[in-house]
Amino acid sequence: MYVEGPQFRLEDTGSSSQTHNFPAIPGFRPNDPSCRPPSAKNQSLTFVNGYMMVRYPLSNGNGTINSALSRPSTAAPIGTTKEVSDPTDVSGRYSFHRKKVDRSNSNIPLPFCPSSSIPPFLEHDRRVLLFNAYYEENVLQSAIEDKRVLVSEIYFYVEDGTIEIIQTKQENSGIPQGVFLRRSKVPKPGSSRFYKINDLKIGNEVMIYGRKFHIVSCNGSTKEYVMDRHGWGPEELEQLPLPRDHFAESIKAKMRRESGVPGVDRKRKMNDLKLVMESMLGKESSITDRGMFLECGTDALCFHVIWDDRQRLYGDIQYFRLFYHLADDTIEIMRAQAKSNDGRDGFTKLLKRSKLPKSGMPSTGSEFYTWKDLAIGESVNVFGRMMLLAKCDAFTRQYYASNGIHLKDDMVLQNAEKKVEVKRVIPPYNGFGSEEDSLRSCTGGLNPPPPKKDLQKMRDKSGLILRFNAQLVSDKSDDMNRRFVFQYFMEDDTISIREPPVRNSGVMGGSFLRRNTIKRPSGGPFTARDMFVGNVVEIVGHRFVLLNADEFTYKLMECDDRTFPYSSLPRLQGMLASKQDQIKTYFLSSNYDGNGILDIEGFTACCNEVGLKLNKQETITVWRKLDKKGKGKAAFKKLIAFASEETFGGVRL
Repeated sequence: MYVEGPQFRLEDTGSSSQTHNFPAIPGFRPNDPSCRPPSAKNQSLTFVNGYMMVRYPLSNGNGTINSALSRPSTAAPIGTTKEVSDPTDVSGRYSFHRKKVDRSNSNIPLPFCPSSSIPPFLEHDRRVLLFNAYYEENVLQSAIEDKRVLVSEIYFYVEDGTIEIIQTKQENSGIPQGVFLRRSKVPKPGSSRFYKINDLKIGNEVMIYGRKFHIVSCNGSTKEYVMDRHGWGPEELEQLPLPRDHFAESIKAKMRRESGVPGVDRKRKMNDLKLVMESMLGKESSITDRGMFLECGTDALCFHVIWDDRQRLYGDIQYFRLFYHLADDTIEIMRAQAKSNDGRDGFTKLLKRSKLPKSGMPSTGSEFYTWKDLAIGESVNVFGRMMLLAKCDAFTRQYYASNGIHLKDDMVLQNAEKKVEVKRVIPPYNGFGSEEDSLRSCTGGLNPPPPKKDLQKMRDKSGLILRFNAQLVSDKSDDMNRRFVFQYFMEDDTISIREPPVRNSGVMGGSFLRRNTIKRPSGGPFTARDMFVGNVVEIVGHRFVLLNADEFTYKLMECDDRTFPYSSLPRLQGMLASKQDQIKTYFLSSNYDGNGILDIEGFTACCNEVGLKLNKQETITVWRKLDKKGKGKAAFKKLIAFASEETFGGVRL
């Protein structure tokens, strides 16, 4: 026989005790007590429609219903009460009316009912107490303050007993302010417990991480809470005054003067430009000394003064220039040209334009220097600095002479230092990296930029390579038969040399010189103008003679007359045109024994006979013009026709 249930099925094996096929897993709670395992526990709470409810009837674990926890007979049976799915239905088993009746007839309190206590994190949620405090710090490295008062706010979080301290920001304090202590529990010094609310009474001194905080006040909500919950009296909440910080008060007064607060005496002289602007806008201005300004204008007397300060420790002699403005009898002292490495700041003015008192310090009724008090050899007291007038300019002498005063001759300065010329020497190239990068480190700053490249030239000359067959010039017999491929890259003026491998030569072929910028022995890198057949090129102690070139190199050189003058056909035609009569005579003379045909050796002999000294590149260029098909011979009539101006329109040089 099988007994069907809503969530399980049992099988009758015929024995006195029934067994089930399901293990005791969480959530498996059969209603039949005989089918429940011994370890099964009753569940008295459940959630229905989002509300925590109590199940009835309750079992005591042995399968019997606990009469003390069962519902009274007045409640309707569970089976006769309809189930509801809508929380707005008030007639079902889990309606608000039924819950109220069940709660009044039951002795089991539900969670969070009035008889239970609320946890602190819910009871004191977002409740923060604020206390105002300060602490003092000694200032040892300042001459204007000896103690600094720092105001802070102490926040006490009631829910977990943590403390947070924030320093009140002060303008121009010179120290970083803000969060002093992040929210955390603070232990009491010499104790294992943490600070609590009663430790923060007004007037108490709290030691927090080596700083002693003096609590002076709290806000209104904090007062209400501690009086209601902790029983603090009004005398314990009286506000205490903060100590005076004289340095902070002086800073505030200074800022009031600087910020333009009206009614504050700033003890400053009005700028001359401000007077001019106000007078242009219509304000009446004083006409005192207007006559001297119209008479003298911007004229000023100039004296060279010396300040000998060698009596003081580390003192020396300094030179200045004194300007006396005739318009308003003011004096301005400028520093002379600063010396290199003199260890002084590069200021340009020692005394701004103002009247100079004779006593050395300004006071009421003091006398000021005038132009009559200034003379060569006299000393001037510039606020305690005795300066000697040593020289003056021509205008100053003329002005004194016009007023009947004769000045002494200029004094000779004995301590004038000679200017030492330092010649900058560029160290030789050490072979590491490119030479341009090495020169950048000698001529640039600490972070020199990389050398600039001629990008326009690299685009125009990209892929243009001059290739020559070269021979090594050497006295050794083994080096005379060695041949090299000499390559010149026009895009960046670099050179590379390769040696074709020859079997049984005893020399390993390959790269003889990697592509690099090479300098001539006289200085400066090799250029394309140095590349022509017959030229001897010296590279790193080795001399190479260029024997011949490939067809592309010849055509490239003949198309660029400016870069390769030895391959210029108009130039060579002009040279032959100047000797065309001698050339005709040469072919009619006994020196020519041919039959109207000549080769390149015969052409060379003809040029030497008529007095034309052509190098090998020029000879090859003219011969390529005469022997276009490359047969190795040409008629002498072509040479005479090439030298004729009427036919080819040659250009004389």
